[in-house]
Amino acid sequence: MKQNLKERLPQWYKEITNEHKLILTNDLDSYFSCLILRKLFGCDIAMFYDFNSIYFNEKINSDKLIGVDLAIEDERIKTFCNHVTRIHKDDKVNPLSININNINGIHRDNYFTKYAGSTLLMILSLFNNGDTFKNLTQEQMKILMGVDSYFLGYYLNPKYEAYDSFRHYQKELELELFNDVLQSHTQYELSQFQRDKSIVGKIETWDLFTEYPLKTTLDLEYLKEQFPTLEWGYLDSLIFTKKLDLNSKKNTGYINSKADLSSRLFSFALTRKNEMKYTTI
Repeated sequence: MKQNLKERLPQWYKEITNEHKLILTNDLDSYFSCLILRKLFGCDIAMFYDFNSIYFNEKINSDKLIGVDLAIEDERIKTFCNHVTRIHKDDKVNPLSININNINGIHRDNYFTKYAGSTLLMILSLFNNGDTFKNLTQEQMKILMGVDSYFLGYYLNPKYEAYDSFRHYQKELELELFNDVLQSHTQYELSQFQRDKSIVGKIETWDLFTEYPLKTTLDLEYLKEQFPTLEWGYLDSLIFTKKLDLNSKKNTGYINSKADLSSRLFSFALTRKNEMKYTTI
């Protein structure tokens, strides 16, 4: 990641220790990112959030929590996030969110100039994680680009605003290493690879009434073969005993700003230019 971009982000990432606890969400972008943070800093996953409920075992001090691929609105909680979290340009955002779209003022009216890459690639770029980026095979590159469908931006029509945005952020995050694979594959081939390798699989809970272990359609054995230095089996050890239900909403109507929504927002993301998904406590 370019130094000038790093300097504009919230700087708490320099102080992460194994005392920090992670909030996992329900896909590979979050889990892969959690495993990178676990490898770098020894952080444990203490909560799971599936956009309907939060699962945990005990309350954790908010200053020790880090959301991972989570557009959390609670300004006491740090988070890594790649979502657009404004409707109007003047909407407030979580000041502790390491989110390229937040610092660049992305909102509904300039939506297509957003960073459309994954939280995973942002974290890897931020920490210059050489072990993961060094000597990558083509297959490993295709996995990394398949997370959150990062590769799609490369194939946009040049007349679209998002075409230039993809290339701008590619330079800012120093992700040009993927270009050889992008140039030698079609969008269809990478989409097929993404499906064949279950990269778009989900993480869910088993509801056993007194406890909530996790299950997934991700092919963790395959991912372990490709990235053997990460603790892919860690998911199997996560069992939660408490559950807090949230109100999950999806809105495609025209709303002027987040101020027009509930004052009890827990998470908020503009998932398309005129579509938002949010939860309230």
